[in-house]
Amino acid sequence: MFKTFAWVDLFSRLHNQSFIKRYESHISGPPLDMVILSISILFLWLIREDFIAYSASHLGYILAILPKYHYELPWLAENHSEQVALYTCLSFSLITFTVAKTLLFSLYIISSQLGREIIVTDLKSFVKHAAAYLLTFLSFAFLIPLPAYGNGASTTVLGNAYFLTFFNIVLLKMLSGGITATVLLAKRIKRPNRRDQVEVISND
Repeated sequence: MFKTFAWVDLFSRLHNQSFIKRYESHISGPPLDMVILSISILFLWLIREDFIAYSASHLGYILAILPKYHYELPWLAENHSEQVALYTCLSFSLITFTVAKTLLFSLYIISSQLGREIIVTDLKSFVKHAAAYLLTFLSFAFLIPLPAYGNGASTTVLGNAYFLTFFNIVLLKMLSGGITATVLLAKRIKRPNRRDQVEVISND
């Protein structure tokens, strides 16, 4: 995952095996770090619910700035009031972790010696596809509430904090991977006027 982005092979003629292994471990693999973080917060909620509730009372104001949580938190309070504090801490922790991880790994990409070996023949097409991808997951991660509402949602498995957190992990993983892939391509892309040493990898 994220070795190819918008039909562009990001690893084309890349020989830095150390970077490839780290990229595959932190970006291409499953979001085990997010799952472990979520499980840790869940256990903390089970043994120190008062601490989670206290933290959520402050973090909720920050999350409510985002349109997605401005709708989801009141909805959850109405239908699953006992899960509001847990969901608030889970969401804030996952967002903070994702932002930090994406930023740090992007800086690592920028500082790495990778070589400019990628040429995109139709840059406009690539930009459109990449922008559409990033805007889609950005919108669902921070702006658009998940479609887990409506009649009966409060009594089904689709309308609780666990379901919402699962989808948040997927959305944040895809958004982080897309941003990282874009940074990697920007690092490795080469001007199309030097075709003698590069390989054309996109025909869009």
